[in-house]
Amino acid sequence: MPKQEFHKVYTCTPVAFHADARFFTRDTGLVSRTLRGLGYESKTIMPLPWHADDEKEHIIRVAPAALRSVKWWRKQGIDALVLYSWGDPRYTLIARAIHKAGVKLILQLDFNGHFLKAEKFPRFLREYAVNFLRARHLSYADAIAASPVAKVYLQGHPRYGHSIADKCHTMPTAVDSRFAYAGAPKERRVICVGDWEAAVKRPAFMRETIQLLLEQDAGVKVDICGPFGAACAAWWQALPPQQRERTHLLGAVSHAELPALYNRAQVSLCTSESEGTHGVSAEALCCGCSVVTTNRERLRMVHWYTTRDSGTISADDTPASLCDAILNELYAWLCHRRDPHGIAASWQPVFHTEQTLPRILHAIKG
Repeated sequence: MPKQEFHKVYTCTPVAFHADARFFTRDTGLVSRTLRGLGYESKTIMPLPWHADDEKEHIIRVAPAALRSVKWWRKQGIDALVLYSWGDPRYTLIARAIHKAGVKLILQLDFNGHFLKAEKFPRFLREYAVNFLRARHLSYADAIAASPVAKVYLQGHPRYGHSIADKCHTMPTAVDSRFAYAGAPKERRVICVGDWEAAVKRPAFMRETIQLLLEQDAGVKVDICGPFGAACAAWWQALPPQQRERTHLLGAVSHAELPALYNRAQVSLCTSESEGTHGVSAEALCCGCSVVTTNRERLRMVHWYTTRDSGTISADDTPASLCDAILNELYAWLCHRRDPHGIAASWQPVFHTEQTLPRILHAIKG
């Protein structure tokens, strides 16, 4: 029997984001833009209200209740849809409505090795309840965009098993194809990208790690990209002049500027307390950087990014141990045990949406 042809493949987010130009550089917006580039009709569906900076020709905004309506989804005439629900049970009614409407459903699963969210409940209760509800949510998917790490977890968990895990297809996070290695020699340089005003990124931990690195390596340079507060500015000002001139506090950097910064760096550093699929590390890998992070259990996805001769995990979750890991990684680059061409070639098929989306769509065509 011939496979069903798809014409309308939309995306959906249950969050009323600003759908400006930046929205279409990552996640739901990037997937929709990629689908249009592949020849599909594609828009992003999300809740009201409209925002002044919305790119209205590429989005549909509706009342939140419509997203839970089988009748509304049937009226759209969509063949397939990528729902950025992150595997969150709060959005089960949306997934159910899409499934009941006969739309092929791809659920995006953000995973860090810990699904537990309801911290106020005793662990055994929240583990049972959250996994029960999430399994129901994932059961409505025709495919699950996830990582091999997530698939292995689901296979081994009695609440999910093979019935859920076998739906998983490799697409941990969406990365724009502009994130690629251009081939120029890399510098002895570390790049740190994130919102350095957010506690989850552990800005003080990052600063202490970088200061130790600057003290122990007289040749390394550091780029710190992303919003930062007064504490970070004061720290930079207090650095000795010879360390300060090697540390570039760049602030917010545009999506268009980031590839060039990744291209000149050897190492991308993740100091976070917890991350899911961590798009920053994925972008860096596609640009031929290796990744260094700590041994925190809630960074399980980032740990996977260090495989394929692509990085190092610190022995302990301390600035001193993380500094040692960076130094070891820089030494691996010096000894030619890291190959930017090889790193980029290994990870681009995992993250670049032009490569991941066709594979998943082919798999779910009836």
